[in-house]
Amino acid sequence: MSKAYLYKHNPKIVLLSGSQYMPFTTSEDTFIMKAMNILGATLYPIALSVIFPVFLYTLVLEKEERLREMMKMNGMKIKNYWLVNYLWNAALYLVSASIFLIFGTKILKVPFFVETNSFVLFSTVFGWGLCQVSLSFFFQNFLSRVTNATSNQFSLYFLIYF
Repeated sequence: MSKAYLYKHNPKIVLLSGSQYMPFTTSEDTFIMKAMNILGATLYPIALSVIFPVFLYTLVLEKEERLREMMKMNGMKIKNYWLVNYLWNAALYLVSASIFLIFGTKILKVPFFVETNSFVLFSTVFGWGLCQVSLSFFFQNFLSRVTNATSNQFSLYFLIYF
């Protein structure tokens, strides 16, 4: 198409087009790095989900021991109770996620962390944490005992579901 357009306007111009193959080099590290990337991208969300039972445990424990009702009787507004729990759980999650990010980017230099845009990486990690904290608030409505909240069945169900 380009050749025909140029030939129509000026028949003396010749356009050569094609593709240039870039040199391909192999090394032993490429397979290891690819395997680390796949494994890291798969296990990273699961590793960040391990803290979810901790969030759920504290909420169900306060519900089981009737601590929430005692706090309400002593004058605490329920809005403040939920806000403090949400901020504490989010801060706990951000500390654990930042440890993962620091080790991945600065110490191990995993390409999954290094080559990903920092804004995208931070926003997905932050969003994943807020979703986990919100899910712990949601699931605590269905659980009445701490043993149910920390059982392996519930944790495995959560990991398989997500």
